[in-house]
Amino acid sequence: MRTALVVHAHPDDEVFATGAATSVLHDQGWHVVLRVATAGMHGAADHLTASCALLGIDEWDWLGADGAAKPAGGGGRWIDDGGLNGPQTPAAADPAELAAEIETAVQVIEPELILTVGRDGLTGHPDHIAISQAVERALQHVHCRALGARVRAQDVRAGEQLVQQLAPGQRVGSGHIKGCEAPLEEISGASEQRRRQALDEYYDGLGSKPLEELIGVHRSSSDGLLLRAVFDATGWQHDRFEELTAWPSDAPLSR
Repeated sequence: MRTALVVHAHPDDEVFATGAATSVLHDQGWHVVLRVATAGMHGAADHLTASCALLGIDEWDWLGADGAAKPAGGGGRWIDDGGLNGPQTPAAADPAELAAEIETAVQVIEPELILTVGRDGLTGHPDHIAISQAVERALQHVHCRALGARVRAQDVRAGEQLVQQLAPGQRVGSGHIKGCEAPLEEISGASEQRRRQALDEYYDGLGSKPLEELIGVHRSSSDGLLLRAVFDATGWQHDRFEELTAWPSDAPLSR
């Protein structure tokens, strides 16, 4: 059985960044394993378990659980402080230490493929960028294909337009989601309904309610709201990726 390892900084990243891809890989017979560096802002382990079940992720654990240094207290080894770059966040971690934990996970799980966020962190979040860089650093020592999730610049613009129509004159997103102009690899064919349900596990209605009902509940400057609008504008059933490795495979990952 082919195995994919998904590596993310926070619970909910598996929905926003790779939710379609894991569903597609699971449906194609892959064994999908998730490792998460932090427990998120609100201790979302229960939500993460439910999200994984919806997105075709067969098992999950904290990043670091595969090595000798177990995460303390049953939660993530690092913390999410909302992007403030505090001393215990992935962004503030020793890059070599973070990469070593990913390398250990690769050695234990033996994946054929790693999925994470792209070099821009998808949303520019410093923890996301740290995880992406750590994956690239780990791959200096282990041979595995790795893909980083990105959004296209044109799709960001389409999502911004949707929000602007509903909240004219208001700031849309944080300004850190720029999108990518270069060609990206697409993995498509996932269930829109299940991805919407997975997003609802974290944020009531963010996946399922009409976008116009969410304006006011969520700030127009929220990147989560902007990504929701991007999905509405361009489709929930696919994810797009850049290569993080120097040895891309010629075999397609989805059909």
